[in-house]
Formats: sequence, C-alpha cells, structure tokens
Amino acid sequence: MLAWLPNFHALNKKLPDKCTCDSHKFNFVNHQVRLYREVRILKAIFKNLCPNCKNEIDDERLQCKMPCAVCLPVSVEEYKKLRNELKGYEFYKKIAYELRKFKKLKNYRDILSLEKEVNEVNELFKKILGNEMWSAQRTWARRIIQKKSFSILAPTGVGKTAFAIIISLFLAQKRKKIYIVLPTTLLVKQVFEKTLNFMDKAGIDDIVVLAYHSGLKLSEKKSFYEKVKNGNFNIVITTSQFLLRNFEYLSGNHFDLIVVDDVDAVLKSSKSVDKILLLLGFSQEIIDSAYHFIMLKKRIATLLKSKKVIPKEIQAEYRKLSKSISKFLSKNKKNLGCLIVSTATGRPRGLRIKLFRELLGFEVGSRSEFLRNIADLYLNIKEEDLPKHIVDLVKTLGKGGLIFVPVSKGLDYAKFIKDILAKNGIKAAVVHAKEKEAIDEFAEGKVDVLIGVAIYYGLLVRGLDLPHVIRYAIFAGIPHFRFSLDVEEALPSRLLQVSLNIRECIEPEEKVHLDRITSKLRSIFNELSYGEILVLNEAVKTGKKLAGKLGYAQDLSFQLQNILKKLLERENVRTCLASIPMFSLKEIEGKLYVQIPDAMTYLQASGRTSRLFAGGLSRGVSIVLVDDERLFNGLVKQTKWYNDEIEWQNLEEMDIKKLIQKVDEDRNKIRLLMEGKLQMEIKDLVKTALVIVESPSKAKTIASFFGRPSRRKVGRQLVYEVTHGNYILNITASKGHVFDLVTEEGYYGVKKLNGRFIPVYTTIKRCKKCNTQFTDQERCPVCKSEEYVDQLDVINSLIELAKEADYIFLATDPDTEGEKIAWDLYVALSPYTRNISRIEFHEVTRKAFSKALSTPRAIDDNYVNAQIVRRIEDRWIGFALSKKLWDAFGKRWLSAGRVQSPVLGWIIQRYREARQSRTTVFIVKIYDDITFVFDNIRLNSYKPREIVKKIKDAKLKIEEVEYSIEEVQPYPPFSTDSMLREASRLLKLGVDQIMRLAQDLFETGLITYHRTDSIRVSSIGQRVAESYIREELDHDLFVPREWSREGAHECIRPTRPISREKLIDLINQGLLVVTKPLTRNHLLLYDLIFRRFIASQMKPAKVLKQRIQISLLDAKKEHSGYVEIIEPGFTLIYKPFNLVRKLEKGEYEILDVKSKKIVMVPLYSQADIIQLMKEKEIGRPSTYAKIIRTLFDRHYIISSKRGKLIPTKLGISVYEYLRTNFYDFISEERTRIVERIMDGISEGKIDYQISLKEFYEEISKVESA
Repeated sequence: MLAWLPNFHALNKKLPDKCTCDSHKFNFVNHQVRLYREVRILKAIFKNLCPNCKNEIDDERLQCKMPCAVCLPVSVEEYKKLRNELKGYEFYKKIAYELRKFKKLKNYRDILSLEKEVNEVNELFKKILGNEMWSAQRTWARRIIQKKSFSILAPTGVGKTAFAIIISLFLAQKRKKIYIVLPTTLLVKQVFEKTLNFMDKAGIDDIVVLAYHSGLKLSEKKSFYEKVKNGNFNIVITTSQFLLRNFEYLSGNHFDLIVVDDVDAVLKSSKSVDKILLLLGFSQEIIDSAYHFIMLKKRIATLLKSKKVIPKEIQAEYRKLSKSISKFLSKNKKNLGCLIVSTATGRPRGLRIKLFRELLGFEVGSRSEFLRNIADLYLNIKEEDLPKHIVDLVKTLGKGGLIFVPVSKGLDYAKFIKDILAKNGIKAAVVHAKEKEAIDEFAEGKVDVLIGVAIYYGLLVRGLDLPHVIRYAIFAGIPHFRFSLDVEEALPSRLLQVSLNIRECIEPEEKVHLDRITSKLRSIFNELSYGEILVLNEAVKTGKKLAGKLGYAQDLSFQLQNILKKLLERENVRTCLASIPMFSLKEIEGKLYVQIPDAMTYLQASGRTSRLFAGGLSRGVSIVLVDDERLFNGLVKQTKWYNDEIEWQNLEEMDIKKLIQKVDEDRNKIRLLMEGKLQMEIKDLVKTALVIVESPSKAKTIASFFGRPSRRKVGRQLVYEVTHGNYILNITASKGHVFDLVTEEGYYGVKKLNGRFIPVYTTIKRCKKCNTQFTDQERCPVCKSEEYVDQLDVINSLIELAKEADYIFLATDPDTEGEKIAWDLYVALSPYTRNISRIEFHEVTRKAFSKALSTPRAIDDNYVNAQIVRRIEDRWIGFALSKKLWDAFGKRWLSAGRVQSPVLGWIIQRYREARQSRTTVFIVKIYDDITFVFDNIRLNSYKPREIVKKIKDAKLKIEEVEYSIEEVQPYPPFSTDSMLREASRLLKLGVDQIMRLAQDLFETGLITYHRTDSIRVSSIGQRVAESYIREELDHDLFVPREWSREGAHECIRPTRPISREKLIDLINQGLLVVTKPLTRNHLLLYDLIFRRFIASQMKPAKVLKQRIQISLLDAKKEHSGYVEIIEPGFTLIYKPFNLVRKLEKGEYEILDVKSKKIVMVPLYSQADIIQLMKEKEIGRPSTYAKIIRTLFDRHYIISSKRGKLIPTKLGISVYEYLRTNFYDFISEERTRIVERIMDGISEGKIDYQISLKEFYEEISKVESA
C-alpha cells in the first residue's frame, strides 16, 4: 500500500461556508463542530432523509431514529442511551417534545401520531384481552389508522376475529361507522356476543352495536331495519346474504371501515363488489369508470401480447380514465372508507374483483395449499389386501382421519370401505357434495374418519379446513385421473389434462399446434368464475351455443376435443401412452382407459392434515397405499415438480406412533388457541415482516412460492403479501441501487469532516427518454429532459411499508454491491422500525429463501466499507481523468477508469500485434471434412498462386500415425468468467447481453447467483445432479465433485434437475410459471449452464486419440485429435470436443487448395478479454460485462463481423494520451493493487479511511498534472 499522507488543503476549499438549504440558514462552521464531536463512527450523509424536515442527515442520526442536527442540535450519544431505555412510542414522544422546544416539529408529528394511535389500540387490547397486540395485529392496526385497505392472508389462531372487534370498538369510540360481514348466522351471533362482552370488559357503554340473524324476533328485525336505515348505530354485523338482499337499508350509510370475513362468500355475486364500494363512499360513476379501465387494460394487454400497435384513441382513453380515477381518489381521500377482506381459501375469479385493485389499491390473494409439514409415506400392498390395511391403520392412528378412494372406484367403493370399518367398530362416514352433514359430527368427535373421492374439486379435498381435528390422511390407492380414449365425453378441464399427458406421444409440429390451443383455453379458463365454469361445462355436454368469452372458450374446447380424438385414434399414440412409465392403460367393459397420477389432488388432499396456525405449520401424516407401482412412480415424480422439498418414505421404516404423537402436540396447541387459552404462550409467533429484494421480478418469483399473493400498491411500489411459516411477509423491490454520490458538493461528492472522508449520497434519477442516470440535477444532463424517475419515490414507499412492519429483511443480492444497497436501506428505514436484518440466498428457490429467513444476520460493515471505497475511488479517478480528456479532446462525453483503461490497452496492443503477424497460409483439403492449414511452406521468391499450383500437383503424405487411449475429465461448472467466455463463443452473444439473460434466469429461480468467481458445488447441487443423472441417464455415471472448498458462494448451476426440453414442457403445460417470458436466448443459455453442470458431476470419458505426422512439399506438421469415444461418460450430455476422421499412413490426393493472408496472432474476442481480466486479477464478476460495454458506449472499440474487438482511432488516441500522461494511475499493476486493497477492506484487514486518504493523495497528483 501507498504511504502518502493526505493533503486536505484542496479538499477544504470545496466545503461551503454556509448551508445552502432553502429551509435553513445557519453557520456551517458551528454545524461542523457538532459533527466533529460525534463523527467517530459517521459513515455518510444522505440528502432528503431527515424524518422531520426531509433535508440532509448523517447515517448515525438515522440509525438512532433522530432528526438532523439542524432540527435537533443535541448529542447523539445521549439519545442512543434513551433509545435503548424507552419503548418505541415513548422514544418518539421524547423526540417530538424536544423538537417542539426548538420549534422545529414538522413531519415527525406524523410518526408520533401513528404511534400514539397504535398505542391506544394496544391499551384497548390489554384492557379487553389482558395482553398486548401480536405482531400481525399491530401491522393491521397501523394500516387501518392510515386508512389503507388490504387483504388478510393469515393462519388460524392469530386473532383475526378479536382484532376485527377491538379495532371496530376503537374506531366507534371516535364516532366512525363500521360494518362487519360474516359468512353464517352462527358467526354473526358469536361475534355480536363477543363484541358486547368486549365492551363490558373495556367499560364502553356509549356506542350502538346492531346484529341481524335468524334468531331475532319480528319486532327486533323491524327495529334493526329502522336503525340501520336511519344510521342510528356505530357497528353493524350481518351475513353476506343480508348485504346482497337488503342493500337498500344499508345504502344510506357511509362506512369508515368494512370487514369482510370469508371473501369467497361475498364474491359469489359480482354485484356485491359494487355494493361494498358504494358503502365506502365511491360513486357508481367512478365504479363504472374503473371497470371500463380494467377492460381497457385487458384489451391493451391482448394487443401487446399479439405484438400489435395500440391505437391512439385507446391510448387517449386510457390516459383520460387513469387521470379521472386518480383525481377522484386524491380529492376524496379523507372521505373514503377502508376495506379489510379476510383470507380467501379459493382463488378469487372474475374481473369485477379487480375493482378493489383500481380503487382501493389491493388485490385479494389466497394462501398456498402447498405449504406443508407432512410426512409423505407409502406402503406397497396387494390390491385385495387394501381394506385390511385401511382398518389396521385407522386402529393404529385413531380419530381425525380422512380416507380418499380413487376416482375410478368412486362412491360405491367409498361406501364399501365405510361398511368394512363399521364392522371393525370404527365410526366412518362418506362425504360428497350431496351429503355434508357428517362433517359437523366429525368436527365434534362423533365420527372417527371421513371417506371421500380423491378428486380435485371434491369436498374433502378442498372444502375442509379443520386444523384442530384432522390428523392424518390415507389414500386407498394412487390418486389418479382416468379418461377414456374416447374424449367426446370430456369436460374442458379434463381435455386440458389429457393434452398435457399426450404431448410425449406426438410429433413436434403437432405439439406446437396443441400447445397453441391449450394455452388459449387455459388462459381464459383461469379468468372464469366458478359459476361461469359450470355454464361452460353444461354447454359442452349439451352442445348449447354460448356467446362472448364463454362462447370463445366453448369453441376452443370443441377444437381441442377434435384434435385429441384424432390423435387418440392412432395406434402409435396409444402404444406410446401405454409405454410411459407413469401411465397405466386398462380395458374396462370393452373401453380403453388411461390412468394418470393426479399430483395436484394428492397435494390438496394431504394438505388438509397440515395447516397454518399461530405456531407455524401444523404437522400431518399422509399414507399412500400403493396398488399400482407405475402410477406411484409417476406420483412421486410429479409431486417433486410442484414441491422439490417432498421426501417420500416407506411406512415400514418409520415409527408411526412417534410421528402421530408430534401431530397431536400441534392439535392440542391449535385447540387451546381457538379456545383463547394459549394467548400469552403463543404471543408473536406470527410476525409481520417486510422483505426487500433488488428486482421486481425476483419479488414476484419469491411471492409465487407461497400461494397466490395478495397484491397492493404503495405509492408506485408493487407489494406482494403472503404467509410463510410464522411470518406474514410483504415482499417488494428496491429496483437496484437507490443512492449514489452527489456531484456538486465536496470533492466529487465526498466531504472531509474531522479528518474523515464522508460521502454525500442522494437518490438516483433516471431519464425516461435516454435512460441516463444522474443525481443532483433537476433535468437530464444529456438530453435535458425534465421527465425522470427518482428513486426517492421508492424510498418514500418503503418508508410507508416500514411503518407497518415489525421486522424488515434486506434480501439484496449476495455480493458487496448487494451489501451496500442493504446498508443504504437499513440506514434510510431505521427511524421507522425497530428490527432490521440482512438475509442472503444464492438461488431463488423456496428452500433457499426459507433457510435465509430462519438465519438472518447483521450487515457486514467490512463489505459496506469496501463498496463505499470502490465507488468513491471510481468516482475520483473517473472524474479526474475524464476532465483531463475533456480538456484535451474537447468532447465532454469521454471517460476513463481504473479498469477500463488497461483493458483498452490490451485490445490496442493485440490489434497492433495482429497487424504485424499477417502471413500467407495454404489451406489444403483432402476430404470434404478434413482440411489442413500450412503456415510453414516457404515461398522462396515464388508467388502464392505458384505455390498453390505446386501443391495441386503434389500429394499430402501421412508419415506417422499413433493411437492412445486417454481419460478426459469433465470441465468444472461455470463461474461468471467461464460462463461469459463459453456463452460468448458458442451462442455468439455479447457479454452484456449474456449477463442480462443470466440475471433473468436467476430472478426466475432457474439458476443460482450468476455473479460469482466460485466453482464450488454444494451438497444440494450434487443432489440436483444425482436426481437428473439417475432418472434420465444412468446412476452409475454419477460422480459427485465439490470442485472447490473455498468461499461461501457456489458455482452457477440449475436449481432443479430439469433439462431445457423438460423446462419448455413444464412451462407450456402450466406446471411451472416463470415471472418473465423466456426467449430462445434464455433457453440456450440455460441449456449451456445445465449441461455443463450435470457433466461436472459425471464420470470421465475414455477416448481414442490420434496423432499424425504430415508432410507437403518441404513442410512438415503434427496434428492430433480424438477419433472415437470408447466410454462416453460426461460426453453424453456435454461434449467439449469434436471427433475427427481416422486416417491411415500413406499418400492422399489433394481435392482443393487455397492461399490466404491471415493474422497469426488473433484479435481478442469479448470472451478472451473476460479470461484476461480473471487471470490478471482486474475487475470483478459483477463488472466484467460492464467494463466491455463502457468501451463500446464510448466508441473506443467496435466489433468485427466475427465478433473480434478492434480499437477505434478515438480509442487509440485516448489510451495514448492516458498512457503518456497518467500511466501510473492506469497501469495493470496499480489496478491490481487497488483490487487487493478492496479485498483487504472487505476482509477487515485494512482501515477504509486510510485507503481513502491514500487514494485522495493519488488523485490530487492527477488534478495537479
């Protein structure tokens, strides 16, 4: 390291004498003195982040939840102690008190007001229930106080009902009107009684609560109608049916809060959405406008999908409606009520539900049915022994069981099993759509087990949510579809299923045609409501012609039916279906039927045994009695497509009594929770957390792991809400870096305070027209446009979200840049929440995310320091050298950098060497596929064409031939540099494009993190390879290799054992949903990564190598190549070489010969440059592509037709200027030393402030040159 001492004279000149803020005029020297006294751990200054005045503030004050020194000129140390001593509200109250003393209280008033009201709600909770609010309840309270509508996706036992009542009482005391809508009369009675009980406990006697239910007398009903119509109430409680049938009594009221429990019941009528909105204060006119806006969005999406131009009149109408809705919402913000809808277990369908999104800012979601904590067990049996095994299992496991019989055996078999159980003293009942009564008896313990048919929409499969009762599930045979090869009787949903399974047996062009129809039908099918699906099914059965979208779906169904009928008539297709390992072909009463495992029904049905509750996911047991091995193998494979965490285990190897004991522990907890006896012990096991990732695509991918997320808009920020384990998660994206250095303060954005270098950050702005990124200016410095996107909007939205959450998890990318983004967000959000942690995962999968969530950590200060230094050093040397270039060349768009300059030098040097290495070669062909290049034939004063004639008259001799058997080892999996090299070479793509493709593959959860210099393969990675090799190739080919033991990072690899072909199939079938459309290039890159990785875990290959000695005229050459693969090993999937023809000794006729001038020293390609950067330790995985892109953007280099890099005249001139005048700053050696300094900082071995001083001294020499 350099040992120069810094010269701060120049730096001091950059500091202003006075603050330039519009809102303050104060002596900057005094402000400096205060900061000097407390600057010991100060790292940065942030513009616009003071929680009180929105002006600049240092990171230390933000982390202490304090306003800036101008607002509150007091010691930070004193308030650090207070922050630890006082609870949240008390601390905010103290800050506000001090601000009032200085007459500076501004925006901090809003923070205090929110905390004050939350505290009041909490006190009411303590009065009524004897305990404080849980984390989820605090979040809901904060939202309601801020008048934010939302959907509750919360598990059993987190106190949704108690919360709804208490928040209603709190608002009612403030003379607000509340409407609680419940699905049943029984619930109305219970909630009404509980409300009166809570009022009594809280000593509230001045509010009116009304409830309507079937138990009311005629006079009571009349009184209810009258009071509701006249508005003589504070809280009204009814069923959803009352809302639909008696709206005229409610319509004269404006409700401040509407709570809808079981939104599915309300949504059975699309009109109910309008009615709810009217009661909240929306006019019918704005509701109609919003619906028209939804339809317009749908039309625009269709046009964009088909790559058609959007007509100007549609664009104009879109803008008009958008403006009209925004204006209404802004004008009526204070008068509109707030809506809470409770957990939807089904999938909300229809377009009218989207009105909640447009007018209330949220979408109704649904919990994932694939969240499971289940022991998936199987037992191989003989079919005739099936009843006996069921009886034995039920006797062992006891009450609380569900038994599912296959759809092919139907209700008759279910009744048969019931009778068998009854004979053995077990109380069982069969349940289906027309016989539901036994469910209540089961819940009360009067019935031991329920029996139903394993069908996806079956009552026991989807309509049962009894977490305190259901303990286990038994499948009497493999759940499966059965369809006749005569598809004329099939409904649309079954036609789609047949289409998925027939694909393996038809030609590629037939697949394309089939996929086109199924994709259209599935798309429209997913938008239909349950009622519309029934209408469509009936029309398909009867042939009745439908109109509109249902008519379109009917036409598609008939088209699909005809296609499948023709395909299934073909003998080769039938034979193929019979040969598929997971299918079972059976003849029943002269008709051929195909049986296919039904993984979705299995997951739904077994999922009844494991439900979310306040203690997490309850444990369950699922046992499949295997009577068809082919079907079971298919079930195992399919379930892993949906959930790669499922592990199937043999029942005979398990201690079933121990398992069921653990299941019962959870059931006891759930029962106590439901009875209100376990509140204190379970407190805060369900926590609300905000998860911030970098990209919107990654946020969407993570949210999709946990059901259909509820979505809402906070400012311009899209937020996904899901439940996972003991968390209610709000997932959103920072959209990359949020802050960057200013340009107009200090020394290129860095101030000196008390001998320390302190960067000054502000939010990043991006021009909407030319995409230029800038910070200080109010308009684009390039195109002068005033239209830009400011990351300050993101920060403001994140602050709003931080106010709601009890925990924040910063899930930015796992590298130093990601660490710095995490630190920026940590600092910016600290005033608004208590608990902020960093989580890190290297692949976007449910398992990796869950593990990260369970192992949060603190932000790594060393990584942050390294990134701060890197950015400052980039800025300093970039600005200093760029200014020199502007003066020398008169072009203000020129730039120079520590890394890009030596890279430009390599390209120029190689260009010169290439020009000097031009020589004449002769290309000699002896077979169509064999050509030799001779660069050592002497001309001896002959012209090349004369030598060509001589060669044509001669013969090529092979004088020696030797063979040897070699063992060829597979290549290691990709790191960033090797991926860029190989993909650039094989796919003929630029490295910048390759990195963008890899980013998409990472964010969609298909590959691990793509910015890594590691080739290490984890045990998880090895299992991925083993699974694919075992199932698709041969298990003996699997050879696990770690490749490297260094570092926490892993190689670039696929996250699942899915080849490109299988990936395409899964996407086409709708089994795998990716959050971004995948292009041909995405798939090509994925294929390359996949094959390279799988090959890295396979046996070496044994090959026959040929070495030959050839001569022509006076020239001799030696050639070698592989001619035969003896043992293929890894080459079955990834062959890094081509085989050449075997040749014998002797003379060969020459078919053709050409002379050509070529360069013997080839120009560099982008791949070569990446390799050089890696070898010479210049740059990092995250900057390789960016460096090359910058050279192209500055017009320093161009690319030849063959992808070779050629320097431009400008590039050569710029480099020569820099080399002549500033070589010490851009040399390879100096750049390498700088990289090592950065590494030393990130490892905590070097003080980053000392490094900054040294860099400043270095840059001062550039400035003075």
